[in-house]
Amino acid sequence: MKAGPTDRRIKEIVSMKRKKGRDELDSYIIEGLRSVESALGAGVPFVDLFVTPDLSEDERLSRALKGQNCPMTIVSDRVMGKLSDTSSPSGVLGVARMPEPTTKCISCMRRVLILDGVQDPGNVGTLIRSAAWFGIEAVVAGPGTADFFAPKTVRSCMGGLWDLVLEQVEYLPGFIATNVRAGVDVRIADMNGLSVREWKPSENSMIVIGSEAHGVSEAVRAACSGTVSIPGEDHSRGVESLNAAIAGSILMSHWN
Repeated sequence: MKAGPTDRRIKEIVSMKRKKGRDELDSYIIEGLRSVESALGAGVPFVDLFVTPDLSEDERLSRALKGQNCPMTIVSDRVMGKLSDTSSPSGVLGVARMPEPTTKCISCMRRVLILDGVQDPGNVGTLIRSAAWFGIEAVVAGPGTADFFAPKTVRSCMGGLWDLVLEQVEYLPGFIATNVRAGVDVRIADMNGLSVREWKPSENSMIVIGSEAHGVSEAVRAACSGTVSIPGEDHSRGVESLNAAIAGSILMSHWN
């Protein structure tokens, strides 16, 4: 059991709620018992693990920690309130090291999800969770997409964050164009695209989900192979489009 965090350490952890702080400390926050369990099971390297007195004897947490070299600190509810990114802290919060950049060939993967300007961290987390569920191998994010390791994204992933490759690229059109030239079928999720029921993806394929408000950028659209859509009922007049996370999840469920 470690001694309680110093004021300086508390400030460092609070700074991780912002991307600048995460980048400077090369660490991120994992909050909630389910997420901490999943991270421990996946071998995520924890730097700190803070729990409130009520959660310190929790059986699920004890099982997850068994055999793990994970430093645990009991903190008061007041301190947990400072550390937490939520209005109702769960009582369990970990700090983990950022993963090393992938050395895997993303172009060689059969199924890859691409996010172009998906700004809401909840949507990004849900898309990662769905991608893990449906066996997608990697999620690639371009500029303007919410950070994979923002606290809300991590919570929304519900453990999916550690089941696939996550990659951020600085220039998405170039990344897509390179893959298209290599024979990868890269499709934009679009309301007027080819029905997902008719799409016959090639051996290696990618789907691009665009911004909630504006869709994909023109440069990304120009680089892609084509479009794919989710057909709705003709009588649906009140709903203009699907939420980005819902649309992406439906497409991934058909992607086999």
